[in-house]
Amino acid sequence: MSRNLLRRPVSMLAAALVALPMLAMPTSPVLADGSKEDKIAERAEIDQQLDDLRIELDDVSSDLADTYIALAETELLIPEAQEDLEQAQAELEDAREEDRRTGERLTAAQEEEQRLSGAVDEGRDEVDRSNGELATVALDAYKGGGLPDPSTIYVGNASPQDAVDRSMNYRLTMASQGTRLDTLRTDQAVTENSAERLTAVREEIKQLKIDAEEAVERTEQAEQEAADAKQELDDLYATQKTQRDDLESKKEQYEGDVSSLETRSSTLDTEIEELARQEREREERERQEREKKNQQNQQSQQNSGGGGGSVGSSSSNGWIYPVDARLNSNFGWRVHPIYGTRKLHAGVDFPVACGVPVGAAHSGRVIARTHNSGAGNKIILSHGIQNGRLITSSYHHLEGFAQPVGAQVSAGATVGYVGTTGSSTGCHLHFEVHEDGNAVNPGKYL
Repeated sequence: MSRNLLRRPVSMLAAALVALPMLAMPTSPVLADGSKEDKIAERAEIDQQLDDLRIELDDVSSDLADTYIALAETELLIPEAQEDLEQAQAELEDAREEDRRTGERLTAAQEEEQRLSGAVDEGRDEVDRSNGELATVALDAYKGGGLPDPSTIYVGNASPQDAVDRSMNYRLTMASQGTRLDTLRTDQAVTENSAERLTAVREEIKQLKIDAEEAVERTEQAEQEAADAKQELDDLYATQKTQRDDLESKKEQYEGDVSSLETRSSTLDTEIEELARQEREREERERQEREKKNQQNQQSQQNSGGGGGSVGSSSSNGWIYPVDARLNSNFGWRVHPIYGTRKLHAGVDFPVACGVPVGAAHSGRVIARTHNSGAGNKIILSHGIQNGRLITSSYHHLEGFAQPVGAQVSAGATVGYVGTTGSSTGCHLHFEVHEDGNAVNPGKYL
């Protein structure tokens, strides 16, 4: 059998065996993309929580608020960092396991290569020896000194028994050569199969060596990522401790601010109560004037035979959001995040960028533009009497005003611009609704 036959290309089965390790590799790019999207979503959620928290710190100094926000951000990042560390450690374990499995497959393939290599060499030697023996018999037969002609067995024998013995020897000789030929064919087939498997195993070893190098690189990368994640988490814990100590120190430094954060026992806003009283008196005078004019008009129409008319009253319908933004801080009592005191949050907050126009939540009249250390620039609108109460809305921390006192505005008309004036640590709109000076939940109207 030729050497080329023993070294023919690897079979489809061998190719499939080589491809199996490649199918077991993880699809890391897909996981990475999902992880990136998750990180973006997590960061957006953290930023939103920090924005909301910053608004809750309107009534403390900016220095103390910044310190608290920094600590809050660190503590919000810690769970994410812990998750990153756990994921990195899991990936490291996967990488090490993959490295171990690849090493085992490579060792097994190399041992099989050694065994097959010896079997192929031994088979080739046996085939070559058998080929040589058969060739010698064939050559002797060709020269005349080999196997006798069957017809000569019965010629010139001394006795019939001698002829029988010679015939039996002939048959045994022919059977032996046939068996040797069958054995040779079997040896050739076995050697050929072993050679094909040896080729496949060597291809497999070649691929496994590539896989092993990649597994080592992946393990080294996973070890570095795990170490980085561990260091990041350790750094966050160290930062957290420093920031907590800094916050405690600044709480003592600004402890005088606590007096302004004491619990309020009433929703009444005296400033707006007085404005409401004045507005109610003004509306009463206007109502009386309208009634007097209506009576005069009715008398005039009766004298002329004309039809009657009426003036529409105020309605609670038609309220809208003053800005196009999410509402993040509801009306009601809440505990201060730093000092732990209870205080009424007399309105709702909208986190929105400075400079954004603020619209009137309902049609009405501008009755005041004020400024104080808490609300900053504030504009107050009257929306008339509803159910026996004067309804007003107020807009705090404005960057500037857009309407003068006395201006009549429709719902949505710009009355000012979002800012961060007064006791504010970030751009947002604080919005309140009052009934005769008592703050009520704006959700009742919006």
